[in-house]
Amino acid sequence: KAHSDFQTLLDTLDEVEQLRLIFTKPNADTEGRIIGQMIDEYVSSHPDKAVAHTSLGQLLYLSAMKHVDGVVGNSSSGIIEAPSLRTGTINIGDRQRGRVRAESVIDCKPDSHSIRLGLKRLLSRQFKEQLCDVENPYGSGEVAKEIVERLRSYPLTNILKKTFFDLCKSK
Repeated sequence: KAHSDFQTLLDTLDEVEQLRLIFTKPNADTEGRIIGQMIDEYVSSHPDKAVAHTSLGQLLYLSAMKHVDGVVGNSSSGIIEAPSLRTGTINIGDRQRGRVRAESVIDCKPDSHSIRLGLKRLLSRQFKEQLCDVENPYGSGEVAKEIVERLRSYPLTNILKKTFFDLCKSK
């Protein structure tokens, strides 16, 4: 199923003129290896349109994500990190079912019609303008600072005093 769904995505991406693609490779499980091979084949047959990377590392990945028109696939990255960067996401299929989503996430089915509609919306001027106001439901990325500030302001009086209770011995 993953093979045919991914082939549908590749075929649909082929239909979009002047689209440039950066693929990041999937996990090295069985389906991931198959999709990785499909990516390699696609990139070698579309060198003017696509590149692939096994891993960009965190800094390069987030930098790239900030400067692309969108993230397309079924990765949690499009749900969790992309909204903080005001980058739109097309989430294909139900792999991320149950996760909270920002307004920047466009859910679609793994068929060419649904993906086409998602791409049209993702690339529209109206959607790009809406991205400026997106709030990530997973937070601002500043949670560590917030935790430190709460700990600093929490009253520490009597926090080390233990209270003991004597239990009655049963007869």
